[in-house]
Amino acid sequence: MELDLLAGLCSYIDSSPTAWQAVESSRLLLDAAGAKRLDERSPWRLEPGLQYYVIRNGSALVAFRAGLRPPAEEGFAIAGAHSDSPALKIRLGKHLSGRGMDRVAVEPYGSPIVSTWFDRPLGLAGRLVVKEGSADVVRLFCSKGPMAVIPNLAIHLNRELNKGFEYNFQGHLPALFASRGAGVTGADELDNPAFLKLVAHEAGVESDALVAADLFLVEPGPVSAIGDDLINGPRLDNLLGCHAVLEAFLASTPCAHGQFAVLFDSEEIGSRTRMGGDSAFLRDMLGRVAALQGTGTEGFYRALAGSFLVSVDVAQAWHPGWPEKFDEAFAPLLNGGPAIKANANFRYATDAMTEARFRSLCEGAKLPCQTYMSRADIAPGSTIGPLSSALTGIATVDVGSPLLSMHSIRETAGTRDHLPMVQALRAQLDSPPALLPSRD
Repeated sequence: MELDLLAGLCSYIDSSPTAWQAVESSRLLLDAAGAKRLDERSPWRLEPGLQYYVIRNGSALVAFRAGLRPPAEEGFAIAGAHSDSPALKIRLGKHLSGRGMDRVAVEPYGSPIVSTWFDRPLGLAGRLVVKEGSADVVRLFCSKGPMAVIPNLAIHLNRELNKGFEYNFQGHLPALFASRGAGVTGADELDNPAFLKLVAHEAGVESDALVAADLFLVEPGPVSAIGDDLINGPRLDNLLGCHAVLEAFLASTPCAHGQFAVLFDSEEIGSRTRMGGDSAFLRDMLGRVAALQGTGTEGFYRALAGSFLVSVDVAQAWHPGWPEKFDEAFAPLLNGGPAIKANANFRYATDAMTEARFRSLCEGAKLPCQTYMSRADIAPGSTIGPLSSALTGIATVDVGSPLLSMHSIRETAGTRDHLPMVQALRAQLDSPPALLPSRD
């Protein structure tokens, strides 16, 4: 089972270079399991216990089963993650040419470790808006191979490079996609953007049919195994979480309570979009399902108060090269199992009650459970957990699989952490959400 699960994880990551492809990969898994897609603009008819899903913006997804009993009495069990990863977004329409060297401008999405993007073949992926007749049609796009490179400066011309260097996004990061040789001024590129033509050709459309695009440079290389203990690959933050949430949802069984799997977009840039964790997306879906099950306003508020959410994002694994950056009492290890993430200032949503619930789920399933807290003098990142909890009022715990090199173009995880996370999330979705007698 573990080998099959890891193979599925690697395939899922390899086919998901951006949030749009991640949701498409998720849709294929749900369709294969017989889930029915719903449109937010259309009326719904639900049958308790059956699987449904909704996609917003092509990059966020909510899958659910309506419970077999009224939501006001049973609440909702929810597992959530985020579909986006740090990257470099193309600034279409600005092409830089000098002495025949053609580059395309980029800007950072989220907080990538910039140095890891240099001197490696980079693919291109995202979505295109293409004119087809009188209609604008959205197409997913992923280049068949590398399309650009961001070249470093030779060490001979920057002898201090290995002592630390700050890259400039405006000047140093534009990506090289062509070199046309000597004697070319590049002035013609301003009126005849070669990069747009290159994208259109790769997509199989006429360049004048390309209306708009959201495109990112991406690591095109596949996830790789390193011995038996490690996997290394792009976008493990947070496709590890997305895949675990989906696998747990698909393995769970219909229950008295509603079961929800949520993949938000935009976490890496603060979540404040209509498809992010700081939006009404989850609350909208919970409210709509509750209404279709005959639950009124008061009943919906009762359902929220009787619900539980597990927010799944990766956790900083202890790093042997920088042990001074960790509090070893709260530094999870690769292959040590899921880690509960906590912070006094609620950068994570975990409190004593929600920690106790997740630990009881792990104990009941005989699963390992670790703890992550940053050093008291280092502020941690944050997740969808505090935002979703604040918007819905749902008790929430933040958890994650340990990860090295978070926000690098390639990250490293333990091979034996994914199955316990899936099993813990399945226990979450199958267990009555009001497990604890009181939350106050």
